[in-house]
Amino acid sequence: MSRSRKLHRLSNPDTAERRAQRMLFRHLRDDTNANRGRMARRVRELQLLLAMDPIEFEQLIARLMESMGMRVELTARSKDGGVDVRGIDADPFRGGNVIVQVKRYRDTVTPSAVRDLFGTLQHDGAATKAVLVTTSKFGPSSHQFVSGKPITLINGSELVGLLKHHGFHEIFAPAHAEAAEAAGAGAGQPAIEVAAEPARLLLHWTGEEEYDIAALVCQSNRALSDDHLVFYNNASTPDGSVRLVTGYEDANACLMVDFEALPAEADRLVIIAAADTENHPEATMAGFAGPALILEAGADQDAAIVHLADGAESNIAMRLGRFDRDDTGNWDFTPALAGYPGGLRQAVVAYGLEVADEEPAVAGA
Repeated sequence: MSRSRKLHRLSNPDTAERRAQRMLFRHLRDDTNANRGRMARRVRELQLLLAMDPIEFEQLIARLMESMGMRVELTARSKDGGVDVRGIDADPFRGGNVIVQVKRYRDTVTPSAVRDLFGTLQHDGAATKAVLVTTSKFGPSSHQFVSGKPITLINGSELVGLLKHHGFHEIFAPAHAEAAEAAGAGAGQPAIEVAAEPARLLLHWTGEEEYDIAALVCQSNRALSDDHLVFYNNASTPDGSVRLVTGYEDANACLMVDFEALPAEADRLVIIAAADTENHPEATMAGFAGPALILEAGADQDAAIVHLADGAESNIAMRLGRFDRDDTGNWDFTPALAGYPGGLRQAVVAYGLEVADEEPAVAGA
């Protein structure tokens, strides 16, 4: 059953509606009974995956890939060369030949395992991208290593979310019945690292024009560094707390944001949409029609939708809003529209980043 989505429009909202908008986007850190119950259920869900036979687990990943529209094959265990599943995505734009490695780990996957997979990808004659799937999580070094490389890391919480999204609910049925008991007793359950569940920030618009989504991790109105600008040329922050995801369901653009993992000094996350002037030099925000930001904060939480104003022909980029961290550690979203005639370049300069001027072409070169 699809989750309900609460709709809030930005056309002169009253005080009560603004309060509702902010509450929808709030990420609570309180150790409440509801949070304890959700965490206990997630632990149990991951334990169910850990308890699976290794071959059965690989078959599950293959079935998941098939449900996502891919043609897959399981590799022979004696000759897999570090590859457990191979898949071909026939999508003419996002598709490719994918190699997948699965790790039923209880502890954090080591960076060396990520580097080994990259080596396998480089020496594979057919593969164009690689995916490492685990029941645990990845550290900052792993996320930093894959930045800019055709490798996707999927942690345990993300895997559970994907399986549920594609209809594999029966796998986790025992967890729902036992989570409450597990949360109360705690004893007898093996220790397991539960990865933080990232929020999915989706951007939708109508029309045929292409636009990019970007995020700036800031302290007040200054970006922490060049590496904390996430956009098409830099798909992740060094710690992996904000990542750009391509081809996520029917969203035009998607960011994965782990608010709990953002740097301690960061107190603001700015969201920007920009015209694709690299491929379409004359593009503006005029075709940015009916835009909506959708925050899917995680399991058992309603998604929040904020409808935004259409783009204008006079702008090439547009700030959509910002998340701010308050003194108690909660994150609140504030719609804050602003146009940038100078595009994404002007937007990032406004937040303290330096952009080098392009060198003029040399005659005869």
